[in-house]
Amino acid sequence: MSRNALTLVFPAAVVLLVCSLVVLFLTATGLEPGPLLVAEEEPARGCGVVADSATLAWRARVAEAQQRRASLTPADAAAVDAGDALFKSNCAQCHAIDDVVVGPALAGIGQRRPLPWIVKWVQNSSRVVASGDEYGVKLFNQYQKQQMPSFQLSAEQIQQIMKYVEVEAGNRVVLSGAQAVALN
Repeated sequence: MSRNALTLVFPAAVVLLVCSLVVLFLTATGLEPGPLLVAEEEPARGCGVVADSATLAWRARVAEAQQRRASLTPADAAAVDAGDALFKSNCAQCHAIDDVVVGPALAGIGQRRPLPWIVKWVQNSSRVVASGDEYGVKLFNQYQKQQMPSFQLSAEQIQQIMKYVEVEAGNRVVLSGAQAVALN
């Protein structure tokens, strides 16, 4: 390869490598932005065919999810936005809304445990397990005795995360037409 070709190819290769590493980092840390409400694609339609029932149902679910988000009070919307940022910076490495990652899926956590318990768990899960709390011990054992790290989050910040999880789980249920799986 000639020297002129290398002077063109090498910088392009370096830029491609850096971009790939940035995307990998953002994906691994959960910071890569994803779609807000689109959890599934619109069903395909044939050429010139009026929307079928699957397309109409999909559009209705998307509209319902958007309406749920729009119906939040300004205070709740602010809490959801704050919870979104807190979730991505503190929780997304080990948790997802509907999927088990390192720890359990968080959809429905507000129905499984009261907020005061969740606050204690997030702030110091090892203390909850050491106290003999039945549910805490069950979680600890179920996830290969891997200890959740303690977080220096206030009760208000944890409540914001819970609000975000609640809204996101509700939107996913609406969009998928299925029930969120909850750890019992």
